[in-house]
Amino acid sequence: MEVEAVGPVPSPRRPVHAIGVTAELAAARTKLREAAPAEHWDGVLAEVQRLQNEERMAPLASLQAVYAKLASGWLPPLSR
Repeated sequence: MEVEAVGPVPSPRRPVHAIGVTAELAAARTKLREAAPAEHWDGVLAEVQRLQNEERMAPLASLQAVYAKLASGWLPPLSR
């Protein structure tokens, strides 16, 4: 089977560094993990899940929102 070329592919002027959604999620989670105190981690994850479920936020947006809350001084209650 032969496929005809649509047209020439221009060479990029600078290297393209594509970052996939998975990489963005991993980076956001790592950043959140570094910002959250260890004893509050379960509560932080619960807040991420709550935002996704109740507020219908996308996973990346919910991670970023909780990171912003942590940066403003918010801490979830300690889980028992």
